[in-house]
Amino acid sequence: MSLILALLIIFLTAALLLRFVSSSAGLYLLLLLVLVGGGILGVRADPLAALGLLGLGALWIPRLRWVPRAPRSPRPRPKSKKTTQPTPPPMSAGLGELERDYEILGKVGIGGMATVYKARRRADGLLVALKVPQEKYVGDLRFVRRFHREAEVLSHLSHLGIVKVYDHGNYGETHYIAMEFLDGQGLDAWIEQGQLGVETLVNIMRRVAEALQHIHAQGIIHRDIKPGNIMLLRGAVRPDGSVDPNGIRLMDFGIAAGRVLTRLTVTGARIGTPVYMSPEQAKGQRIDYRSDIYSLGVVFYEALCRQPPFQGGYEAVIHQQIFQIPTPPKQLNPEIPQALSDLIQRMLEKDPEKRPSLEEVIRVLSGGWKEDPGITQPTYLALAVEAKRGILRLIDFQGGLLKMWSGIGGGKGMFPSPPLALAVEPKGALWISLFEFGGPQVRLIHRFSPQGELELSIGPHGMKLGEVLYPVALACSEEALFVLDAETATITRFDLEGTPELRFGGKGPGRGTFDTPRALTIGHHYLYVLDYGNRQVQRFSLQGEYLSRYAFRKSREGQELRVLGGLAVGPDEALYLFDADSQKIRRMSLSGEVEASFPLPLLEGEDVGSLVEIAVHEGILYAARRGSSRIHRISLAGESLEPLEVYAPIRGLAIWHNPEAGSSNPKSLNASRQR
Repeated sequence: MSLILALLIIFLTAALLLRFVSSSAGLYLLLLLVLVGGGILGVRADPLAALGLLGLGALWIPRLRWVPRAPRSPRPRPKSKKTTQPTPPPMSAGLGELERDYEILGKVGIGGMATVYKARRRADGLLVALKVPQEKYVGDLRFVRRFHREAEVLSHLSHLGIVKVYDHGNYGETHYIAMEFLDGQGLDAWIEQGQLGVETLVNIMRRVAEALQHIHAQGIIHRDIKPGNIMLLRGAVRPDGSVDPNGIRLMDFGIAAGRVLTRLTVTGARIGTPVYMSPEQAKGQRIDYRSDIYSLGVVFYEALCRQPPFQGGYEAVIHQQIFQIPTPPKQLNPEIPQALSDLIQRMLEKDPEKRPSLEEVIRVLSGGWKEDPGITQPTYLALAVEAKRGILRLIDFQGGLLKMWSGIGGGKGMFPSPPLALAVEPKGALWISLFEFGGPQVRLIHRFSPQGELELSIGPHGMKLGEVLYPVALACSEEALFVLDAETATITRFDLEGTPELRFGGKGPGRGTFDTPRALTIGHHYLYVLDYGNRQVQRFSLQGEYLSRYAFRKSREGQELRVLGGLAVGPDEALYLFDADSQKIRRMSLSGEVEASFPLPLLEGEDVGSLVEIAVHEGILYAARRGSSRIHRISLAGESLEPLEVYAPIRGLAIWHNPEAGSSNPKSLNASRQR
């Protein structure tokens, strides 16, 4: 049987070979012979069936013919390619026929809409700056008209402080302006470097104001005054800080407009740089020369303070320009003379009618800014505030800053934290308290002279007589300083040289003891303590003897007392208390009768639960919620006046009496520079 199967496999293999070289007829014949032979020999059907299927499958195998292999020809070796770097376009690419008249010497810079080249005019060798708009704007006819308008505007002007234009035109689609080549830096770069002093900046701004005065006389409004459009030529700022009057140039009149030209913008369009826009320009309203005065004020502000008055995104700045009042420059940089700070504030008035003329600006910058009226009035408002510089300040009763000193930092007269409280001596010295961790050398209470010099530091950290833990309030009489320690609920009396004399109080339900005492005030004869936890004000003699208390019931029927949140003594010895429940300041007689009530407005950002600092002067109540930057003013006739903005969170408020008022040298208080 095995022999027969072997023979059949051989025959099948032969058939497969025949398939490759012949027709399928021979294979059919061999397959038939295998099946018949297997039947005759008695071979089982299933192996024969398997062999038959194998044979049928062979019919589907494609015919393969042997073809003699052609001799392999050698593959040509690929030629090595040289790697070539793309040739950069020439720096004057795209200028075309313009180069027939101008030799391009280099690219000076690329702006948002134009490229500036340094070039030499072939006709006479004049060195020029070629301003060429970028190709993507050339198809915008409105832009092209505005581009050439800059040259038209400058052609009407002849002033040493304004960049000159020699020629403008186009060669096909290549438009250009050939103007005076300026070798120098923009004022923006100088501001960033922070190398310009106050007097240098004043001289620069005066030259720019004179240039603006000239273009306004021609009926032209610049509309894009900003530091980048004010060029300082090389050598314009001398080593001694003085300025070459011929070294300042006002540039970029691309969006200028006025009577001599047709306006290409319509009312409602904002043209200019947002940070330097006037409010009317930000609104898209029709503008006049006073818009340039506002923008010049913004530039001056930024140059002196190293930050613009308004910052943020486009829409945020637009909103601020229209609605917000900027922080006075002197609040940010105490070295700025008050006259300059006042001038800039007037230039930044929202109402164009209130802005100074350029004639007045030039007059102040020509020397008037050095005039210091000094501290000549008999009284001012003294403030303790949260600020990095100037935690002690004197302001007039209209809110004008006269003097500021001390701050957060190291060194004499500087402290690690803002003050907790403020008190003023009748002779003009100022006391502040603060909280500070440290060893035995740390002092928490400090006295400054009327000139702003740190004279005395007392109150080490501790619980012995003369030591304090958390001095939250101060009060001064002609002979003594009273310090309220909230941690121990005690009051320590010091003489004005810092020697502790006595201590009284302590924690308790009242009648000489306190629960969470928060404030002090003093008159000629009595000391008053705001006992916040017991909801009352206690009256003491100046020797610490308890005399009486003041409290208010919420209703006639109930026993619950109102919350009190502030107190002060007026010049007539009347007591003023802040009723926190009704948000009113109440004037009290010595016997405890309410003589008058004054509602205290609550402005946006003020905390209704804050302690209120109160002072009274010449028929006006001055009241400030702690942490707010506004001082409310209320006449004793009940009229609410415009509040004063002090631009820093208030910690203390008092009436300061000028010890030099009426003397022959009223400016002596300014002998020391502000710290």
